[in-house]
Amino acid sequence: MFGRKSTEGLLVVVLAALFVMAFAYQASAFSAEGATPFTYTGKIVALDDSSKIVSVQAGPNDELAFQLNDDGAVMRCNAEVPFGDLRTGDMVTISYFDKAIDLYIANEIDLGM
Repeated sequence: MFGRKSTEGLLVVVLAALFVMAFAYQASAFSAEGATPFTYTGKIVALDDSSKIVSVQAGPNDELAFQLNDDGAVMRCNAEVPFGDLRTGDMVTISYFDKAIDLYIANEIDLGM
C-alpha cells in the first residue's frame, strides 16, 4: 500500500510535528498565562508617572524597580485607581512575571498591605 519513500516521508512529517509540539509545550509552560505571579511587598521610594515606573524598597538593601505594563492595573480595596494615586511612602504589593533589561514588568500594583 505504501512504498518505502512515502513511509519515510510520513515518518519525517510526524517527527517534525512532534518536535514542533514539544517546543510549543515548553514555551507555554514558561509563559505568564495561568502561572502564579511573583510578588514583592515594600514601600514606594521613587515614582516616574510618565513611564509608569515605581521603585519599591522591601528592606535596607533590597530595592527593585517595576514598570506597569499596558494591561496592568493599580488597585486599592479591589477597585482600580489611576497610577497617579501612588505616592512615595505608600506600602504596595507588586505582582509581576517578567523582567526587562533593568526593571521588572508589573501586572498589578496593590495599594496597602
